[in-house]
Amino acid sequence: MNPSYKLYSLFVGLAVTIMITCDTLVYKVFDIYQFKITASGMIFSLYFLISTIISEVYGYRLAVRSIWIMVFCQSIYVVLLYLCATTQTDIYPLSIHYYALYYDFWRVMVGTWTSVPVSYFINSFIISKMKVYFEGKWFLIRYLLASMITQAVLLLTSYPISLSGKYSFYQLFNVIATTWSYKVLISIILIPIALWLVVVVKRIEKTDHYDWNESYNPIKSFNIRK
Repeated sequence: MNPSYKLYSLFVGLAVTIMITCDTLVYKVFDIYQFKITASGMIFSLYFLISTIISEVYGYRLAVRSIWIMVFCQSIYVVLLYLCATTQTDIYPLSIHYYALYYDFWRVMVGTWTSVPVSYFINSFIISKMKVYFEGKWFLIRYLLASMITQAVLLLTSYPISLSGKYSFYQLFNVIATTWSYKVLISIILIPIALWLVVVVKRIEKTDHYDWNESYNPIKSFNIRK
């Protein structure tokens, strides 16, 4: 990573903060005119915005590196929360509530280790490839297409794992469909902010990275460029 980058670490920190907040609120569901949407799904759109900005400005390698860092930190958070919630559950009343809420939090761990990295590797790949193909133009189209595909992959892989034991098939389908529609809508609403941030961050960092001849093997994201 270029040591002169001023904002990359901030974006990684924000990504981690958003993800552990989503983990904490994964079981909170809002009922809006009979449509069910998770609180985590409402907040998660902000992570897509940050992930897209990282991919657009810094390139695929640093975007994937941020995903690995996020998954590592998120895994520590989920494991510690699960262990604390399921240990000595009958000593205090609050301990019982923690256990009732997080006793099957292992589902979130499985989702963390599968759906999140897979979906956002795909997001970084799409943003990277389309940026090269369109020669940096049509950011609006690239942003929306990546959002629709990434959110679908994420929800179809994570929600059946984390929520299957808590809702019927119809309710789960309702949650997935509604949350996907909401996320795509929020992505559209966030377009002006995304466009503005991309321009500002590129100007501050004095970079606009293109992934010419980039290796898209996510395992190599920590290799130092020669």
